Amino acid sequence: MIGFKIYYEKPAGNVILTIPENHNSNATETTKEQDFAMFGVLQARDPETINLIQLPYGQYRSDFKIANSWKVDTKTGQVLFEYPKFETAISEQIHLLGEENEALKVENKDLKLALAESVEAQQQDKIENQLAIAELAELIATKEGL
Repeated sequence: MIGFKIYYEKPAGNVILTIPENHNSNATETTKEQDFAMFGVLQARDPETINLIQLPYGQYRSDFKIANSWKVDTKTGQVLFEYPKFETAISEQIHLLGEENEALKVENKDLKLALAESVEAQQQDKIENQLAIAELAELIATKEGL
């Protein structure tokens, strides 16, 4: 198993290439020369202007998943991650979404009740209309009989 490899510009620390971890237990590490031969982005550069950081397997795994970008501090050789900036903390967003969900459940229940009442009122109107039509038909029939 091989950890992340980060190729970066020596003067600025800008990352040129990040090679992901290799989870295979039989994976073979490649040399800087082999990587320069395999990756076009490295071939376009002077190897003397590029540095490499080979991280231990598993190191910074979650940071690489979450971060927007990363670069290398050229003085310390440390990887500097830039994380997403959230206007509202995730825990607060979850709390607000939970409250909104509860309010929507109540509104949905109220709408279902109002709909059921409306259907019931329409059924009652239908029955009353049918009775009125029957009475009207009876009146017409008795008038025609006279």
